[in-house]
Amino acid sequence: MNDDKRHANKKRAAIAKIAAEFFSKKGFAETSMEDIAVAAKLSKGGIYHYFGSKTDVLYFIVDNFMELVLRDLEEELKGIDDGLEKMKRVIRRHVELYPKHVAEAKTLINAVHNLPRKSFKNIVAKEREYFRVVDDALSAYLGDSVGKNEAVAITFILIGVCNSIYAWYDPHSSVGPSQLSDMMFNILIDGIRGIAQKSADHQANLSG
Repeated sequence: MNDDKRHANKKRAAIAKIAAEFFSKKGFAETSMEDIAVAAKLSKGGIYHYFGSKTDVLYFIVDNFMELVLRDLEEELKGIDDGLEKMKRVIRRHVELYPKHVAEAKTLINAVHNLPRKSFKNIVAKEREYFRVVDDALSAYLGDSVGKNEAVAITFILIGVCNSIYAWYDPHSSVGPSQLSDMMFNILIDGIRGIAQKSADHQANLSG
C-alpha cells in the first residue's frame, strides 16, 4: 500500500469515528455531512473527497465494526474444547468490545436500517455469520439436551441480551466490563441449564 492510499484510509477512519459519535448521539437523519466536515476540520467539498454520501460513511462504520466483531472469533472458539468456556468467551468478547467502540455499536443498532438495500444486505449477512458462530458455540455446550428450534431461540435471546448493553451500559460505571460479562454469563447459563433440564425431563416423561 502506497503512502497516499495509507493516508486516505487513515483519514476515512478518522472521519468515520467522528461521524459515529454524531450518529450515536444526535441521530443519523439529524446529522449532516456539514456537521461531520466541520468536526473533522474539512470543507464540505473536502469530505466528499473521502466519502460520496452520508450513507457511504454509515456503511464504512458498520461494516468495519462487524468485521471487528467477526475477526478471528471462529478460530478462537475452535481453540477452546469446553462448551461452557466457549460460551463464557462469546459473552466476554461481546461485552469487552463495547467500551472500546461505543459509538460504532450504537450506530449499528440504531442506524443500519438507513443503508441502501445492497449495503444493508451485506451487513445482515455478516450479522447472520455472527449468529452462526454463536449458535455453533452454544450447540457445542448444549449437545442434544434441547431441540434445534430451542437452540436457535436461545441463541437469539443470548445475542439480544448482549446487544441490550448498548442501550444502557456505562463502561465507566462501578461495574466494569469484566464483572458485567461474568454477571451476564452466570444469569444466562443458569437459565440455559434450566431450559435444558426441563427439556430433558419432558423427553423422559414422554418416554415413560
